[in-house]
Amino acid sequence: MDIIHEFLTTTLTAAGGIVEPMEHGLEGLLPRAVGEWLGLPEEFRIQLDEAGEAPGSIDGRLGSPLLERLLHERLAAPPLAAVALPAELPQPLPASVPTLLNAVRTGAVESTHVVARYLVAEIRAVLQADELRSALQSVCIRLEDGALVRPLALQSAYPVTLEPLRQDEVRRAQQALAVWLRREGPALMQPALGAIARRGRRDLERMAAYYASLDTEMAEAVRRARRDDERERRRIKRAALPADLAARRAQLCERLKPRLSGSLIAATLVASDAECFTIGVRRRTRTGAVIVRYRAGDGSFEGPACACGTATLRFFLCDERLHVLCEACGQHGRLDPSRCRACTRPADEPSVVSIEDATRSTQLGS
Repeated sequence: MDIIHEFLTTTLTAAGGIVEPMEHGLEGLLPRAVGEWLGLPEEFRIQLDEAGEAPGSIDGRLGSPLLERLLHERLAAPPLAAVALPAELPQPLPASVPTLLNAVRTGAVESTHVVARYLVAEIRAVLQADELRSALQSVCIRLEDGALVRPLALQSAYPVTLEPLRQDEVRRAQQALAVWLRREGPALMQPALGAIARRGRRDLERMAAYYASLDTEMAEAVRRARRDDERERRRIKRAALPADLAARRAQLCERLKPRLSGSLIAATLVASDAECFTIGVRRRTRTGAVIVRYRAGDGSFEGPACACGTATLRFFLCDERLHVLCEACGQHGRLDPSRCRACTRPADEPSVVSIEDATRSTQLGS
């Protein structure tokens, strides 16, 4: 009840209302337009327990239409806060940043000052199989190019008014979150996936033992049959065991099949002063440039985005177009166009939960 009381008070106050606590609930005032939007009168009285029931009061208890409607509105539009980070003193670019694994620097380093925008998204990852598991994770996205970067330290942030998210920034954020969920979601839910594998292996072992014993009993029943028609009927039933086992195994796989999804709970738009260092690079006979950013808000350096979407300070460059590839995607520097992930854009391999199937070695109906 304390959680419901706090949620209703916060929601109605944020909507422009005046809310006062009372013995068994809440009462207050709402602007007419807000009241029509929320389905409440201008003067309202909300009861939060059975003892507070009174004529004209609105039920606000768990499961009530009012609470369900407000929760739906809250989840349909996750809150977005805007903050800025105070800038620290600028730092020169260290000689070891970035680390070029198969290229060399060329020319002088150019520096420009910008205000970088980041989105810190709070994501609830949900794994649905024979049971439901969820986990919360904070994901930081650089909105300029949609790169996944290290989390920002927001302890010293202060609220500001920023330009709302533009359409291109929303698109990059959506793509970055989809990449994060595909790559990091299975690792985040690994304990739950391990539990699914253990339960699947246990159920398959039990199924194999059950059908093996059933096959033995049916074979004995065929042997004991006195009439030919009865023997044939029992033999047909025994011969149907493999198909029945395959159907039961398929049902088990469908029941245990994990489905991973993610939902945005809240987000923070962050503005941070940054210094952009443009560094000339050369790979074989080709030249280009990469950008390293110094985040003045927390004093850390960020590298360019890899083809997998993660910002990196240690990277390879592909042979043809100088695409940035992190150590995991770089294939030890063998980066002709057929091996560069940015050139070929290979499809993501699906995650697989591998379970040892004890029923595959079970001989039935023979």
